[in-house]
Amino acid sequence: MARYYLHLRDHSDETLDPEGVDLPDLDAVKEIALISARDILSADLQSGGLLDLRLRIDAEDRCGKVVHSLAFEDAFQTIPRAA
Repeated sequence: MARYYLHLRDHSDETLDPEGVDLPDLDAVKEIALISARDILSADLQSGGLLDLRLRIDAEDRCGKVVHSLAFEDAFQTIPRAA
């Protein structure tokens, strides 16, 4: 297992993950980033309906190298309204 840090960032600000999480491989990193993004988006919807799609989750290894980046706009799909 390797330790990864899931930082929340946008164009001007960041919330760093000081503890990190131990995960077995890059697929697990991608899955936990997706789940985390969806959890944040869900909480934002429930608390007022404002979704900030400027956010992303950057997963870094112990050396600080970004091994995966997930933009919030890529964490879900939408079905367009019928014309």
